[in-house]
Amino acid sequence: MLLQFISQLFESDETDHNEYDIVIQINDKVSPLDKRNLYLLPLNELLLEKNYGEISGGGILKEEPGEIIFCDIHIKLFDEKIAPNILKNIKTCLEDCGAPKGSKIIIENTHQEIPFGKNEGIAIYLDEENAEEKEEQYNLDFVQSEISRRTNTSQTTERYWKGNSTTGLYFYGQSYEKMKDEVSHFMTANPLYKTARIAQIA
Repeated sequence: MLLQFISQLFESDETDHNEYDIVIQINDKVSPLDKRNLYLLPLNELLLEKNYGEISGGGILKEEPGEIIFCDIHIKLFDEKIAPNILKNIKTCLEDCGAPKGSKIIIENTHQEIPFGKNEGIAIYLDEENAEEKEEQYNLDFVQSEISRRTNTSQTTERYWKGNSTTGLYFYGQSYEKMKDEVSHFMTANPLYKTARIAQIA
């Protein structure tokens, strides 16, 4: 699989010099701008308040067609020793921000991986077949708002990806199975979307 890494630094145009102690990999298909608002700002506030360290860089990993796989954040800590309470507080901060299951903290020196995340995620891929004919009929705003209502998921940001022949919509909540049931009901009630594909992403 061909992967594309796009650098997205926190409030900086400088190049990431790879100076970091931990990498936070967030299993969220979120855009760079929304990543900043959802995760970087609250995390940066925590790091400054507790004097733990600073954000030194990060990025977004994409598949060849351009669909986001995950985003990550690089942190340079002020102390050489990585205290357990620092990792715990970082995890809590990001989970409070909505970090999904499948996220992890990676210790650079030891390559230790610490999983975290509470939310589960569902992806809806609109039908590739006859996409050009159906595209004008698709109402993404309607789909997003209706599924958010049905699944009781508060969408603080719109998560979607538009490929050449596929459009993906992403939702995160407490239970994938419950969201899947509601999405299935939606598809039954709206035949235009009945051929959409559903996948668990967290």
